[in-house]
Amino acid sequence: MPPSQPRSQRKLLGALAVVVAALALGGAIAWKRMPLGAAGLVPETPEQPQAKADWCPATMEAMRGDGCFAAPASPTHAPLLVYIHGMYGAEGAPDEATRQERVVRLGVQKGFAVLIFRGEKGECKNAQIPDYVCWPSNPRNEADGPAFVARWQPALDDAAKRTGGSSPRYLLGFSNGAYFASLIATRALVKFDGVAIAHGGPVEPTRSTGPKPPLLLISADDDPSDGEMGLLDQELAREEWPHVVVAREGGHALLDWDVDVALTFFQRIQKERMPLSPALARGRRPTPPPSSDPSEPPTDAAAPQTPTDVPARETPVDEPPSP
Repeated sequence: MPPSQPRSQRKLLGALAVVVAALALGGAIAWKRMPLGAAGLVPETPEQPQAKADWCPATMEAMRGDGCFAAPASPTHAPLLVYIHGMYGAEGAPDEATRQERVVRLGVQKGFAVLIFRGEKGECKNAQIPDYVCWPSNPRNEADGPAFVARWQPALDDAAKRTGGSSPRYLLGFSNGAYFASLIATRALVKFDGVAIAHGGPVEPTRSTGPKPPLLLISADDDPSDGEMGLLDQELAREEWPHVVVAREGGHALLDWDVDVALTFFQRIQKERMPLSPALARGRRPTPPPSSDPSEPPTDAAAPQTPTDVPARETPVDEPPSP
């Protein structure tokens, strides 16, 4: 039998055993936290910060989530206006920049914070215009919609912090962006308190899959999209969806009048119930195509049928009433 160990040596051996056990336990925990990678076990890496937009106009601030932000001098409690553009190629980029400046200028003047997003090249899914910047807008690409709006969330969250977190949020879509606005509203992809659809149309089927925010349809007498807007008006009426229709003279463009009437609509629905009385502005209802059938897919919103990016007369026809 070995001689008995001194008390001090027994204490030292006991302490060493505790340390070894602790190291073994810590290693096991660390091992469990290491995710399985393609080349074996690799340690987790911290989430990388999301890059900010690199395309913003000089008057706007780049945001996470590929958004551009502008706000009035006192942004707290300011309502948020989100703008989504029509399709455009390299030659139409200067005209789109002008439209964005118009939306920001008029929005900030009326006390709105403004957030602008950009579509993606090739999203039209049309071989004739592979380099155009587009949004999901038709049956071929509507499945891309949730991924697009998911990328907006960091910018929407940051904008909400700037405006106090509880301000109403509105959407204005023009042309190709108007079709996407229809898709967002009918598929409830993002919550908005009101949506303005300017010179676009429906993405079938026009059915509510969530709340029915008030909608504003903006058309023009000589706009090739007038028939599509008429079809959308009919389908919204069938669905008993609260909406207002306004029209002006002229063609396919986003004029000061269009933006101003949208902002007035958003201001009024903050305080008034639908239907609005007195009327918002001139209310000619657009004429749907003679052969329109709600069961048939709409005319391809992504095809270059209309002069989406051609500048139009800038003089407003009707001034919308003040809120």
